[in-house]
Amino acid sequence: MNKRMWLSLVLLTALVWHATAQDYRARVQGIVTDASSAVIPGARVTLLNTNTGVETVRESGANGQYLFDFVEPGTYQVSVESEGFGRFVQQNIVVQVRADVTVNPVLRVGVVAETITVAESAVEIQFNTSTMSLTVDRKMLTDLPVLARNPFTLALLDPAVVNRYTSNLATRNPFYMWSSSSMDVGGNTSRKNDLLLDGAPLQLNMKGSYAPPMDAVQEFTVQQNAVDAEFGHSAGGVMSLSMKSGTNEYHGTGYYMGRNPALNAVTNSVARAPNLVRNHIWGGTLGNPIVKNKLFTFTSYEGWRQNDPRQAIITLPTQLERGGDFSQSLNNVGGLRTIYDPSTTQFNPATNTASRTPFAGNVIPQSRIDPVSRRFMDDIWLPNNPGTGPAGVQNFIQAYSWQLKYWNFSNRTDWNINDKWKVFGRYARFRTDIDQDNYTPNNSPAMRNDNGGVMNSRNVAGDAVYTMNPTTVINFRFSYASLNDDYDAPSAKIGEEGLRQFWPNQWYQSYLEGIPAIYYPQLAFSGRGSATFGRGGYWWQHPESYNYSGRVSKNIGAHYVKWGGESRLFRGSSIRPNLMDFAFGPNQTANTFLNPNTNLSGDMYATFLVGAIGSNSRAQAIPLQKVWSDFYAFFIQDDWKLNRNITLNLGLRWEYQTGPWDPDDRMSRFLDLSNPIPEMQAAPPQLPAEALALRNAPPVFNGAWVFTDSNNRQAWNGQRNLFLPRAGLAIRLNDKSALRFGYARYAVPPLLNVDGLGSFQYPGFSALTTALPELQGVPQALLSDPFPANSNPLIPPVGKSLGRYTNLGQAASWNQQDFRTGINDRFNVSYQVELPGRFNVDATYFFNLGRNLPMSNPGTLSGNVNQGLQLNMVDPNIVYAVGGPVDRQVDNPFFNYLTPELFQGQLRNQRRITVRNLLRPFPQYGDLTQTNTSAFENRYQAFQLKVQRPVAQGLMIHLAYNYNYERNSNFFNDIDQFANRWTWLDSNNPRHRIAYATTYDLPFGRGRRFLADSNRVVDAILGGWQASGMLFWDSGAFLRFGTMQYLGGDPRISDRSRDRWFDTSQFAVQPAYIPRSNPYQFGGVRGPYNWSLDNTLAKVFTVTERVRFEMRLEAYNLTNSFVPTNPITSVTNANFGRSVSQMNRGREFQYTGRIMF
Repeated sequence: MNKRMWLSLVLLTALVWHATAQDYRARVQGIVTDASSAVIPGARVTLLNTNTGVETVRESGANGQYLFDFVEPGTYQVSVESEGFGRFVQQNIVVQVRADVTVNPVLRVGVVAETITVAESAVEIQFNTSTMSLTVDRKMLTDLPVLARNPFTLALLDPAVVNRYTSNLATRNPFYMWSSSSMDVGGNTSRKNDLLLDGAPLQLNMKGSYAPPMDAVQEFTVQQNAVDAEFGHSAGGVMSLSMKSGTNEYHGTGYYMGRNPALNAVTNSVARAPNLVRNHIWGGTLGNPIVKNKLFTFTSYEGWRQNDPRQAIITLPTQLERGGDFSQSLNNVGGLRTIYDPSTTQFNPATNTASRTPFAGNVIPQSRIDPVSRRFMDDIWLPNNPGTGPAGVQNFIQAYSWQLKYWNFSNRTDWNINDKWKVFGRYARFRTDIDQDNYTPNNSPAMRNDNGGVMNSRNVAGDAVYTMNPTTVINFRFSYASLNDDYDAPSAKIGEEGLRQFWPNQWYQSYLEGIPAIYYPQLAFSGRGSATFGRGGYWWQHPESYNYSGRVSKNIGAHYVKWGGESRLFRGSSIRPNLMDFAFGPNQTANTFLNPNTNLSGDMYATFLVGAIGSNSRAQAIPLQKVWSDFYAFFIQDDWKLNRNITLNLGLRWEYQTGPWDPDDRMSRFLDLSNPIPEMQAAPPQLPAEALALRNAPPVFNGAWVFTDSNNRQAWNGQRNLFLPRAGLAIRLNDKSALRFGYARYAVPPLLNVDGLGSFQYPGFSALTTALPELQGVPQALLSDPFPANSNPLIPPVGKSLGRYTNLGQAASWNQQDFRTGINDRFNVSYQVELPGRFNVDATYFFNLGRNLPMSNPGTLSGNVNQGLQLNMVDPNIVYAVGGPVDRQVDNPFFNYLTPELFQGQLRNQRRITVRNLLRPFPQYGDLTQTNTSAFENRYQAFQLKVQRPVAQGLMIHLAYNYNYERNSNFFNDIDQFANRWTWLDSNNPRHRIAYATTYDLPFGRGRRFLADSNRVVDAILGGWQASGMLFWDSGAFLRFGTMQYLGGDPRISDRSRDRWFDTSQFAVQPAYIPRSNPYQFGGVRGPYNWSLDNTLAKVFTVTERVRFEMRLEAYNLTNSFVPTNPITSVTNANFGRSVSQMNRGREFQYTGRIMF
């Protein structure tokens, strides 16, 4: 290569630095030999796309090797010519997304006019790469039953992929943007995978931004451990869709799909709710040439009108309870549910006990009913059934539906300009509107509207491939992705006028600025069943990304080398308003406030009637947030073919993502706890003797809040020295088998561990005020005046005006400054063999070693939870050693300390507090949390077995099995958390998983094995039938238990049922001031098996030679099997040990008519 060419490549590399080089296209390669296995250099190798007629020509190198890169998915033919040899032709080469297809032509001595034609498909064993992947081809996309019509759902056919969205696959609709991203791919990668469409990124923060109509998708590939260094911006999983392209022929579809309640079983067998599902789905596709062999286009459209069935299953107060009369209210064991007066609480610190006086006759006097509670009760409707059990839980059950309107449009146009330039452009968008019925008998404004609003998406991509010479190819790409996910429920909006009906004093006024809408206040009830009214938090999310990509690939003898770079610029704005929400449980009206057994006393509606609220009720002001970030990466990859049988994959990737920043510099950096507070050094608050006697260190009066500014704009410092090595070895054992070893290091994208869609931290610009906590069991706040001006006024949003004093006197959180990116080191060993009958068997051992993962609270083992490092904990050893005295009331040394302008927090306004509040290291603050703290680890290992048979004689089979064992490091309890001492805890995810799919063209009728020469009438009756199906099964999740007293027996029972899933007698309420010691889970104590069986039966009629019509019937949950939900595992819940609902949905039929040409 001359110096000018090298210089050109260097300049091109610089130009493609802003790039997303994760390509969806494939490679076709091989070695040309003669009959004696001697290599043939200089042979002319032609790759022909049989659909578009586009040819690409290469020449075999000195080692006989040839390679075609950037091959679009499709069907191809390879032909080889060399002087002195006959022409070789291999037909029916199916090239899938990200495939690496090997075709080794063997030339026979002769003249070119003599042709040897091989019509069989190329062997599908992967001889050249160690990447673990599964490709879902066009036939599977067309024939398999997918009720939600989201192509990402078929990723679940991969044994490594686990659904982390809802358990019901019917809800994975393409416009539910969490659904596409919420899947684990080989361990904990949910919401941290890289989703690609034609190589362009789709993921925006934790959501997938777009899913195309299934009829527009050519293929779909899942990569569990992509060893290729061009892949990144992921915790390890990559899911890539390829859109259909136009060809030299006009081809397309037109279809209608429908569901009708009359054909379906009840949706929920527990609620006996009728199935209200009714849908109309219509659409079509058209692919055609604009200029044959040059310019092609493909367009798709799909529209929906759907009623999506739902059930409301809640617990409501009876007619007597609404007025405060609980004289006929029973507890879980059939006795009177005694209601106690929280204002009568008597606490004895010496004996660690507390008591209350019950209301006379178990009736709350009218004078004690809070007036605002009484007003809210006017909007709460009556039960419609007696409920279950003595306590009468779930006494309101009602079916209702969401009304969905949705359309999805996409177009892709490909232009083969000449032999050197190929480009394509794609535009896609969808729009969704969702609303729901008011299912209440009184058309109550208090009804919770689940998910009203809009879900819209726009996706644009442009791509160019330039062949500089036969060994050098350059690729550029630009893409843009955006989504609008907005909650909007007009019927639930009440405005300021509606709020004044409840609180004429308008205490909330200072939090209304900038709020998009005001909804009915949220009232959340839990304990004796549950119910939620109104709406607290909702969302308005408009993220977008600009993505640039490029790479250069070079074939140098036995080396196939590529390098490139990428940038992803994340922009947009979001907000998650949560003006107010109030929580009510039974504790405040139980016999004690110290770990009461609420199965026997107390009631959530009694607590509500007396108006008692605590620190779990709050009001918030949240600004419009702009969480922006830039991502950059560079990679180099060398696939080195050591010889015909051994290929070495070596790569290195560098990634850097800036910390999030706000264009208006409204974010914060951290709280500097080494910086003394001047006023507190000069006149330190005097802690009472009761607190000083228990402290094991003097209080530290430090703290200075640090905001971002024009010189330090980012919320944390991004890690710059992030190098990700990749290595793999593929060994061709023979023509039918291969052994592969792979290692890849992936970095978890930092912004995928935080919610940048409206829930980011904006201290100063946002404001949170919680209701006053109970003081020795006595409520300090009432619903009628939740934030009294004289003792707990709303904390106003003040921007940066308080400077260092921001958050003084209240809880605060910030991000770890020297951020360490989470790392997943992923290993696989795979043996792949093709057996007789074209069965491809892949046996794999896979191991993921994760580190630097975000720290979370004890027992919170979900990898998507990021609570952080607690820096202001009360030493729990003191609490458990001393007991009651830590909750004794004392005078508050911070009462009226400094001025309200410097000391804004709640702490300044309380005359009396408990000793516990003054045992913190920094008593002038509440909880201090450093989020995004990199500390925890993950271990995931799995044995995976995959058996595939591509379509042959009309039969396709796919069977996948996964056995996995996963552990996560975490704190066992608060003692360990305080000591920063973690342990390994087993994951509760199911250990076993099976996925099965098949399609079968029945062997009758024209072109098939039997009745191949039948006339049109016989063929119309007996020919063209096809059946297909999918089965998913897992062994059930281990049940996770909260803090409770474990009595030591075996909780397993042999005759488990929905009403008694495990032995509840082995558990009791945890005594007060005792640390957790019970296990999180027990061997063999699992939830129910989760499984689904979906099937189709289709008949294709031949209308003309080029036109066919398909009639199809799909059955979802064919056997109408009942899968219960996991049982309740809270010992204080009325349904402890019971499964209270149905996990899946009853059988549904869908009928389809489709014309194909």
